[in-house]
Amino acid sequence: MTNTKINLLILPLLIAILLSTLGKLKISPVIDNIFYTILSPIHFPIGLLHQNVDRQISNIKNIPKLRQQYQNILSQNARLLSENEQLKQSLVDSKTVNLTSNYKSVLPVRLTGSIGSNLVSSSLPLDKIKKGQPLVFGKILLGTVLDTKGSIVNIIPLDNERIGTFAVHTSSNQKGQYRFIDNSPQLTDISSLSPIVIGDYVFTEPSELIPGNLIIGKITKIISAQQEPLQKAEIKLETGLNDVSEGLTIIIQP
Repeated sequence: MTNTKINLLILPLLIAILLSTLGKLKISPVIDNIFYTILSPIHFPIGLLHQNVDRQISNIKNIPKLRQQYQNILSQNARLLSENEQLKQSLVDSKTVNLTSNYKSVLPVRLTGSIGSNLVSSSLPLDKIKKGQPLVFGKILLGTVLDTKGSIVNIIPLDNERIGTFAVHTSSNQKGQYRFIDNSPQLTDISSLSPIVIGDYVFTEPSELIPGNLIIGKITKIISAQQEPLQKAEIKLETGLNDVSEGLTIIIQP
């Protein structure tokens, strides 16, 4: 029984040595062809297995790069969507919009605390932080300031009922309100005379603290009945507070 197990272990080793040796020796074309014909059913699947293992190892090594690429693409897409909204409004209002201008004042921050917390911090003073100021990733709205405690800023994310209500508009220029109710991000108070369009993006309306055209997300489902005078729809948020790890800022002055 022991001899049988040893033979089963030695046989694959001998085949591997033979394959390696034959790959380096050139005996004669005829003999090479004979060995290739006999051993190719073994050599071919081994080669495929080796390629698959190399590919999986390469994918694992690239995971940090892929995450960074995802965040870069997300930020670029948000910037283009926001700039498109500004262009549309500039055509309507006959005003020139400087797309490269920054906000008047921002505070760079970073996530802090355990995973899933809504806390951010900064090495800069927090004396200008006010309740209701927006936390953004590029042109994407992630939440608003609740309060500050020492060097920590508590954020209310968009997927929290405490976020309250604020004015928004869609890509088709329907005006309404954003709310997080029934465990769902929603667009509400849209007149039935201007039907909601599934797939439209939802943007902020300008206010004292929040600039216009920050991206909230995309309309995925109408949840109001046709006979209701005011429509509402579900929104898929563009991204969440804990899905981005850097590039976060609080807009102090729009």
